[in-house]
Amino acid sequence: MLKILLLTGAILSNVLTNIGFKYSALNEAIPAKKWGWLALGLVFGLINSILFTECLKYISLQVASTIFFSLTIVGLFLISYYWFGEELTLLRGLGGLVIIVGVIMMSIK
Repeated sequence: MLKILLLTGAILSNVLTNIGFKYSALNEAIPAKKWGWLALGLVFGLINSILFTECLKYISLQVASTIFFSLTIVGLFLISYYWFGEELTLLRGLGGLVIIVGVIMMSIK
């Protein structure tokens, strides 16, 4: 259970890192907001690094990395569409599905 919590926390904090970076990029004209969002993204990046490193005590690197990076991509894909209004195409949706199937395949012993 601990390994799932650590990996899930690492994935969520990595998604939050990227959201902070996106807001930082969107606030180029307002330096205080730009640097504030960047700093927040970096804090979540540190949390992500700590949680992911801890989860490697319990999960092999190949499985943990596959799940971490793949679900981060899918999470950012969904956030980009719902939160930032970025384009969703059939091909991208199918790509997300392929990623999820790949994660399941890599996770099976």
